[in-house]
Amino acid sequence: MAGTRRLLAWALLAVCEVTLAAAAPHGEEKEDSSHMDHNASMNVPDVSEDADSYWRLSKARWLIYGHIILMMLNWVLILPVSIMFAVAKSNLHIPVQLVFLAVNGFAIFLSVIYNAQTPDLYPANAHHRMGWVVVAVLTAQTAVGVIFSVAKSRDGPATKEEDSSLMAAATLRYQRMGTVQRQGSWNSDSAHGGSDHSPTSRSPSMEDDGPYMHEDLDEHELKPVEEEEGRFEKLASKYVPRFSVAPIWIKVAHVGYQISQRLLLIWAFMLITTGVSTYTGAFKGGWVFTGLAHVIKGGIFFFYGIFTLGRYLGCFADLGWAWNIKPDASMVGKFRANIKSAEMVESAIIFTYGFTNIWLEHLGGWGGAWHMGDLEHVSIAFWFLGGGLLGILTESDRVRGLLNNVFSEDAQIQINQYEMAAPQPIFKEGPKFRQSMNVFPSLVIFMLGVLMGSHHQDSMLGSMLHKQWGLLLSGAAVFRLGTFVLLYLKPPTSYLPSRPFTEPLAAFALMAGGTVFVLSNSETVNAFNAMNVDGMFAFTLSIGVTALLMSYQTLMIALKGWAVKREAARSHKPVFTVA
Repeated sequence: MAGTRRLLAWALLAVCEVTLAAAAPHGEEKEDSSHMDHNASMNVPDVSEDADSYWRLSKARWLIYGHIILMMLNWVLILPVSIMFAVAKSNLHIPVQLVFLAVNGFAIFLSVIYNAQTPDLYPANAHHRMGWVVVAVLTAQTAVGVIFSVAKSRDGPATKEEDSSLMAAATLRYQRMGTVQRQGSWNSDSAHGGSDHSPTSRSPSMEDDGPYMHEDLDEHELKPVEEEEGRFEKLASKYVPRFSVAPIWIKVAHVGYQISQRLLLIWAFMLITTGVSTYTGAFKGGWVFTGLAHVIKGGIFFFYGIFTLGRYLGCFADLGWAWNIKPDASMVGKFRANIKSAEMVESAIIFTYGFTNIWLEHLGGWGGAWHMGDLEHVSIAFWFLGGGLLGILTESDRVRGLLNNVFSEDAQIQINQYEMAAPQPIFKEGPKFRQSMNVFPSLVIFMLGVLMGSHHQDSMLGSMLHKQWGLLLSGAAVFRLGTFVLLYLKPPTSYLPSRPFTEPLAAFALMAGGTVFVLSNSETVNAFNAMNVDGMFAFTLSIGVTALLMSYQTLMIALKGWAVKREAARSHKPVFTVA
């Protein structure tokens, strides 16, 4: 075991050396070295009445500043709170959603006044059209949310009154007031250690000596259900008329509402990036394809980092994606139990990206000659195509079953006879293979970082930015490989998230790398050169913003847990927590 660990350590060291070697600066040697002078002053363009972008326009600046500040606060701070309350099915969701809609409306009002007082410096920009689409979507979404809240408040009391005595008895029965002996399958283990008990073969029952069932109810007094109805539900029930809808349509609307809530995060990213582009006048004319490529691809890695951190924090544990044992259908239902592993989803996305990018790489020069840069990017697309396909094949249960046929037919007959007589099934996959060990998504990202770190650019600053995000992506892949090493040495034994310590490192590298990726487009690099900005500016800005966003994401996941506990207390239901 010591020799194996020493070999793994040397392998990881060699991988890091290759990545650092690829990060050596290169580019045009005759590039002005003033970018490395950290004491040099930044050349910010002066504002004027006759400007070519809103950034340099001096007229009515307080209006556009107010619009930007309100939109950033609304979409970065308030929106995640609304989404977490929606996921937790909390009655606080609709009030927060209304606040979000009101702030968004006031910010748009400021922009309308600003546009009326200033010339159109970015004709046919996408940001304005997307803004009005958001208004329509948010209005419809809020209306649906109000309807659901009213329906819940009207239908809830009758059902709750019928079951209140039964629920109270069940709550008092399963509430643990003393020391509780936890079963091994519900102990929260980690990559540092934990319980070595193997998981139970059945779903946990509340009759078992399990975790605490926290309940904020008095043992001898239960509040009437009517008192638990919130002020908003009472107000909405009074003024919203009754109507009858088929249950199937209610379910469809509910699923659509939950999906649209989560997609608002991606919509927020699109609004912020197009807003920055419109305000600075970037990506006009022929630059639009370069800008789109960097924003879309960098955004993919940015959200991949958010997804990775979410898995570490315990999101998607019901799907087995939180580095835990996947719960069976009796616990989470057939639909969730049949969802493939996270590595299968990652491989499928990589494969799809490679397939589509083959046809999109030459979009900027459509109808023209193919250059060496086009062929390089198409080769990378083929790498994504092949690597993603490898990952899909590795995750396929059918392919894995075929690969396990390692004996001839005669030998297989003898093996089956021996297995029937053997005291235990020694021909079944061991616990190390219950968790996916698919390294191909990490390999694709690692090689992408190495390739883009050596990608030639027209300026030294552009080369440095590409090396920076290439190094970050390669580092994320190395950290993910470290996760697989930890899980191979100690497989998860719990339904709870195992939280390997390498995952937040991978999430940080992906989010920061995606941000630098967006900033490394040619037009932004030219603007940095004109303003005498060096490569450290984009790097430090990206890692600082990433750290703040990771902290806020952690806070939001904790807020969701609080909302779940609060909602369970309101409905007199026991909630599973871990002391």
